[in-house]
Amino acid sequence: MARKWGQHFLKRPAVAERILETAGVEVGTPVWEIGPGAGILTAALRKQGVRVLAVEIDPKLGAALRERFRGDVDFRLIEGDVLALSLEVLDEWDSGPWKVVANLPYNISTPLFFRMLAERHRWQSLTLMVQWEVAERLCAGPDDGKAYGVLALAAELGFKRRLVFKVPPDAFQPPPKVDSAVVHLLPVESGLSSEEEQRLLNWIRCLFQQRRKTLFRNLRRCCPEWVQQAGEALRAQVQMRRPEDLTSAEWRALFAWFCKDMEPTTFPEAEC
Repeated sequence: MARKWGQHFLKRPAVAERILETAGVEVGTPVWEIGPGAGILTAALRKQGVRVLAVEIDPKLGAALRERFRGDVDFRLIEGDVLALSLEVLDEWDSGPWKVVANLPYNISTPLFFRMLAERHRWQSLTLMVQWEVAERLCAGPDDGKAYGVLALAAELGFKRRLVFKVPPDAFQPPPKVDSAVVHLLPVESGLSSEEEQRLLNWIRCLFQQRRKTLFRNLRRCCPEWVQQAGEALRAQVQMRRPEDLTSAEWRALFAWFCKDMEPTTFPEAEC
């Protein structure tokens, strides 16, 4: 195993079975599996009669998977970096929509989520094993403290979210130093175009960069012209609240106000 890819292989069949139960897969379902590793989840999927398109970056693991599933016409493997992969490759095998079932490498879970969000018209559902902290952040609300931020707001924008169950380190080889969790995401429409969603999320990112400062101070930093134009009405609206105090609906209402007054603006990418 190459540590740079953040791989921790699931070794408990019972956990794999519970993931499949959560995903609700059936015979003939097209499933995209990311990072199949040693293939325990892949084998469980194929036992259920699921058609699996897997993406694996490690060439040694890829060779082992090809040998293990040699002659299986309902298993296909693509070797490479999933973040660089054109998703049109899915269309070549099945028109979808697809179910995504994956034990994600820790080091790509957040950037991959944002790609999944932008392409969510392709998915029936996503059932993902991720680091516990990422699961908390994906499913957090305003009452969940530091877990609530850009990732939670993005997830709520595009999905119905559910943190299903926790998985301990000893379910993996090698065991990670932290717990993992399975989350289940069902795509929903936001009512915004993809471009509007991106502008909204970039705007939220900018305002979360200094999350312990008040929202008004962050607005003065990111949107000084708007703050001057909106004046006391804006100050009264946000008062002494911090970015983490606003619900998703409040964020959208504030952004709609901003867009009504100002030309649409994109902001630099920030850490989620």
